[in-house]
Amino acid sequence: MQPIRYSPVRLRTEESPADHPCADIRHYEADLALLNHLLGDLRALLRRAEAGELVLRPYEVRTWYEDGLRRRIVMCDPEALLGGTDVLIVGFLGNRRSTAEAQAIDEFDIDVISEFRRYPGILSYSSTERMPKQWANLVVHQEVGDREAWRHSAVHIEAAEVLSPVVYHSVRIHNGRLRGGPIGSGSLTVELSKYWDYDSEPMWHSIRTLPGGITSADPRPGRR
Repeated sequence: MQPIRYSPVRLRTEESPADHPCADIRHYEADLALLNHLLGDLRALLRRAEAGELVLRPYEVRTWYEDGLRRRIVMCDPEALLGGTDVLIVGFLGNRRSTAEAQAIDEFDIDVISEFRRYPGILSYSSTERMPKQWANLVVHQEVGDREAWRHSAVHIEAAEVLSPVVYHSVRIHNGRLRGGPIGSGSLTVELSKYWDYDSEPMWHSIRTLPGGITSADPRPGRR
């Protein structure tokens, strides 16, 4: 099974398309804050493990609640996460529909997590409810090829191309890196953003390249 190849619209660095608010550059402020918050959860667990306060086991799932909203971390490779080497990240933010069909993604999520064992380049998977039933995810992985291998997973293809148009109004995905790994003190750098507007007819897909990457809400090159 091969993922469908779309020809995305190329957005300028500061472009906010009026007909597709999911791609407005003003989302960067909240998106980066939320992804760094997820990184903070991961970082706190790793530092506790480094201090000998707890033991992290491969593919262990940790779930808890904060202000009534569910949070979760899957530690796929704790040893690599503690290594202090540069890693890559994928941040996912979706605007979920309120239909009954949209709830199917919650059960499908179990299949996604079980697939991680087949893709050793995936080091961790963090998720949080931004509000009830509205999730954001952060994946930490090692190489660019890890992303491409995961995209060809049957589970991922079904999620992206079958379920997502039913479950979401729109989706934003940010690709980037984290220097020094999650055990360090760096902030996430977003280098590329992808957008899908499923309410558009036909479906609208776009991509924004951020030269040099950004760590703040301002996508203009050189502004940090």
